[in-house]
Amino acid sequence: MRIRDYRLYTFGCIGHGLGVWNLRMCIGWLTWELTGSTAWLGGMAMAEMMPTLILTLFAGTIVDRVDYFKMMRITQGLAMMLAATMAALTLAEEMSIWLLFFLTTLRGCLMAFNRPSRAALIYPLVGPDLIAPALALGSIIFQGARFIGPAFGGFIIVGAGIGWGFAATAGFLLIYSLALGAMKICIEPQKREKHSVLTETVEGLTYVMAHGGIRLQLALLAVVGIVAKPVTDLLPGFAGQVFSMGADGLAMLLSFHGIGATCGAIWLASRPSGIVGMTRMTIFSVLFMAILLMLFAINNLFWLAIVLSALLGFAFILLNVSNQTLIQSAVDPDLRGRVMSVYGLIMQGVPAFGALMLGVVAEHFGLRIPVFVGGLICLGVCFMAWRKRAAMKLSLETGITSR
Repeated sequence: MRIRDYRLYTFGCIGHGLGVWNLRMCIGWLTWELTGSTAWLGGMAMAEMMPTLILTLFAGTIVDRVDYFKMMRITQGLAMMLAATMAALTLAEEMSIWLLFFLTTLRGCLMAFNRPSRAALIYPLVGPDLIAPALALGSIIFQGARFIGPAFGGFIIVGAGIGWGFAATAGFLLIYSLALGAMKICIEPQKREKHSVLTETVEGLTYVMAHGGIRLQLALLAVVGIVAKPVTDLLPGFAGQVFSMGADGLAMLLSFHGIGATCGAIWLASRPSGIVGMTRMTIFSVLFMAILLMLFAINNLFWLAIVLSALLGFAFILLNVSNQTLIQSAVDPDLRGRVMSVYGLIMQGVPAFGALMLGVVAEHFGLRIPVFVGGLICLGVCFMAWRKRAAMKLSLETGITSR
């Protein structure tokens, strides 16, 4: 926090986190109110992430070519204006499910360029020695906002309506934009021979596939993204259909999910051993979430669902932070933008596809069965990863690349 630009960035991230989680709360509940459909819940998650699936790999190549901090400022300002547009349309009672779908997709296009820029920014802000605690501190702020944002959003929705919830999101994102505007960092593009965007994108993908540790960590994240993380997007359905609750019930599930994630991030930030042991941590976090998913699927008690939601948040953040720390520490700096774009594609885009898939399955079989099966799949993946733990540790924690 003694680093000026990182301090400003951290302050801005408070507004960003509150805005993002408040926005997700508003989009999710408005979708449920307009349609009452679990398939639409998954489809709305996919609306933001589909551009990530299409654009992120090329965006990562562009990040390695330009001042990506400037790109981050521009896309964030446009995202703030988009939230204000959602607020105006909802307050004017002109919002429809297809218009919401279009605006959410447009936001996804902006975030396809914003996310790899944001992920690549932390390393030059703090340097290699502080990357692990910086990532953990960022997660504390973002996940802390995860329980404050939905609680705040639920309060506004119940008291004033969803339109004012979108307006609050625009206000929070304005704080973030102002903080970015006050920062003085300038990112100089890497001086190297440039090829076509397609060639450099393929070069980044080739590097990921050749690096044994990064490849295996991303594969682990991809499977979890399909079958486990979409549970968060289906929580409106669990609140309304399984537990017969309203927006207040959804806010409690999301808030405690964030509390658990925040506790996990605080614990990670306090670890004195750096990246040592994080390979094993990624595997055990998947085992933990597998057990929790199966328990969540068979549970009928709302208070126990809150507890399980918090523990799932804890497990998710253990995987997220340890996974990204290992990758950021092992990646070649010249390829950071491209590798982090692949990371962002899997981290953000794959769960959206999983949310759509689980949502469609839930339309026919109910919410419980796909969540329980997801837990079983995580259990199998955990055992497979355990067999590869030595190779991953060698590649990621010691810097010796394995194939």
